[in-house]
Amino acid sequence: MFYSAKAIPPLMFLWLWSNAVSGQEENTQENTEEPKAALETITVTAQRRDESVQKVPVAVTAMNADMIERQDVHNLNTIATRVPGLTFSPFSPGQNIISLRGASSNDDGAGTDNSVAVFIDDVYLGRVSNVNPEMFDIERIEVLRGPQGTLYGKNTIGGAINIISKLPNLDELEAKLKLNIGNYSRFDTAGFISGPLSENIAGKLSFSNRVNDGWVNNVTLDKKQKDNDVFAVRGQLLFDNSDFQTLLSADYSRLNVEDMARIPVDTGDELDPAIWYPSYAAVCPEGAPFCAAGAIDGYSKQTAYGLSAKLTWDFDAGQLISISAYRDSKSDWNMDSTGSPALALIDDIYETSDQFSQEFRWVSELDSFKYVSGLWYMTENTDRSECFDLSVGSDCTLATDGSDYYRQVNKTESYAIFGQGDWNFTDDWILTLGGRYSYETKTIDNQAIAGNFVIINENFGTDTPVRLKESWSAFTPKVALKYEVSDDITTYLSYARGFKSGGFPAAPQSIEDTKALNPEKADNIELGIKSDITDTFRLNTTVFHTKYKDLQIQSFGPRDAGDSFGVFNTFNAGDAELTGVELEFAWIPIEDLKIFGFYGYMDSKFVDTVVPNSAYPNQSGQEMLRTPKNKYSINLEHYLDLDSGAYFTTNISYRFTDDQRGELEPYAIQPAFDLIDASVTWHSANDDWKVSVWGKNLADEAYITHLYTVASSVVAVYGEPRMYGVSVSWQM
Repeated sequence: MFYSAKAIPPLMFLWLWSNAVSGQEENTQENTEEPKAALETITVTAQRRDESVQKVPVAVTAMNADMIERQDVHNLNTIATRVPGLTFSPFSPGQNIISLRGASSNDDGAGTDNSVAVFIDDVYLGRVSNVNPEMFDIERIEVLRGPQGTLYGKNTIGGAINIISKLPNLDELEAKLKLNIGNYSRFDTAGFISGPLSENIAGKLSFSNRVNDGWVNNVTLDKKQKDNDVFAVRGQLLFDNSDFQTLLSADYSRLNVEDMARIPVDTGDELDPAIWYPSYAAVCPEGAPFCAAGAIDGYSKQTAYGLSAKLTWDFDAGQLISISAYRDSKSDWNMDSTGSPALALIDDIYETSDQFSQEFRWVSELDSFKYVSGLWYMTENTDRSECFDLSVGSDCTLATDGSDYYRQVNKTESYAIFGQGDWNFTDDWILTLGGRYSYETKTIDNQAIAGNFVIINENFGTDTPVRLKESWSAFTPKVALKYEVSDDITTYLSYARGFKSGGFPAAPQSIEDTKALNPEKADNIELGIKSDITDTFRLNTTVFHTKYKDLQIQSFGPRDAGDSFGVFNTFNAGDAELTGVELEFAWIPIEDLKIFGFYGYMDSKFVDTVVPNSAYPNQSGQEMLRTPKNKYSINLEHYLDLDSGAYFTTNISYRFTDDQRGELEPYAIQPAFDLIDASVTWHSANDDWKVSVWGKNLADEAYITHLYTVASSVVAVYGEPRMYGVSVSWQM
């Protein structure tokens, strides 16, 4: 289905409008300038040095500043449907599940990690609770698909996401201010000021504030939920001499929102007990997504800040880079997990985390040989408490009120040495060899007490923390052979390994279950062709096969006859395989019209995979979680020049994501969905003013962004409905 019936009116209007302005173009004066639609060549740092995205032997989806603004990208959720193989599933703002090419993790304990790493200005973001930063004033976003263990290190078995902010302007003063208003009382503001402070010093200050009312009506509490209230600010100082550069950065962000409005789902499957659905349907006959009935007035609050210093020395022999960074975050959320007015399961979490990292990197070139080498260190401290209770007003302390309680205090220390070189052994052939040795130690204090709910197993309960310590090491190589067929066509064949760190499961069920998890590993073979077939048509193709070993999988179950709704378990459950194809294209069929998008296909299956203590322990032969088989996007950009020098741009985007497994239960399937966005923007003659009329999810699709099970019954979090508004921006 290319579009739903609800999408026809807005699509018809935009199609007629586009054709009308195209016809009007014939009556305007001939424009002798180059067309504004163009095949953009983006410079990326996917291999830790500047290269054209069309030349780098890595599957990379890159978005520059113009693309980010046109598509209103401001967090990982707004990126996910625009990148093949990538999904983003937020259980809450502090429990984010990123999946890339089948690699994902839903254990958010203090002693476990993600399978996809996020970097901001070369600084690693480690915690699940702090992995979805507010994106504003961004120069470029790079999504590297597939294992990136050599240059990016641990927890990149699915890939890595690079977010690069704009540097302060050393040449001239520039500023921008943007105002965005829309339905649900949306009021967003963002802006920056940047410029020289002296001959060799420049500064920049930028901010973003996004606010809107909730769009879900909780009939039990008589209040709105699923709102937005996010503020972020960043300051930078740039010192630039002829052979030495210093970039100092500081950032702060704050989030304060209502409950996620989780809603029970009746899948219609005879195996689905649908425990929570009848009481929900009784008070919400209209159903999802605009009606919720959870009995808990939940919330999520987060604060985070970071400091970093990037020092760069230029020598005749190469470039030495030092990156020092400190990050600190606090998360506090209290939300209902069942969505039922009859019986609530309160999930109360408080977490603090701090991290220091240091990287030294040497980048050099010797005749036909280019290489990068370096050292990396990180220490992270996380203190995380979680309570489960059936009554309102529980206090997440040592289960004095009957709550199920656990606390984990974890310290991680990571070390790595790495290197990668490109040997241009002929004019057209380049051989890449690289490797990274990583060593990591985790020390954790586990404390768990089973209360009235028994989500923490009653076999494990102690007032005294149980201390455990474990270390792991890994070598992650990469080999690639690249052949430049011509200036416009590059092919490559590569092998790469990635690993996800070992760790300690959340909510341990017994003394025995506190034993350490083995690291996950991924081995990937990839064939890629990057081609500018003509000046107006680009096609990049990737075929890959990935083998995963020792997957860390969390289950919630099984429930027993009447005493428990299930217990958490995280295990090294086995292996998996994934084969896929990814196509990315851009085409300019006529002057000032650009069509671009992607198609992604993934065929995944668990291999010899057994999840103990699960209602469905044998997962062998089943699809992996969060791996939609088909996913694609089609985008249109049209430019219309006016006699005055001003111009209009029209942007239309259609994105489709196939069915995907949300949990281990066979009926816990997140349904396929499609989204349609559009905007019409007027640009002043010198591009200092922009006025845009925009709409998102124009078909008003009711779609699920995250799906999970409680007591084997399905509960969902829904994505935003139709949103529309007007934005105005000014820049100098």
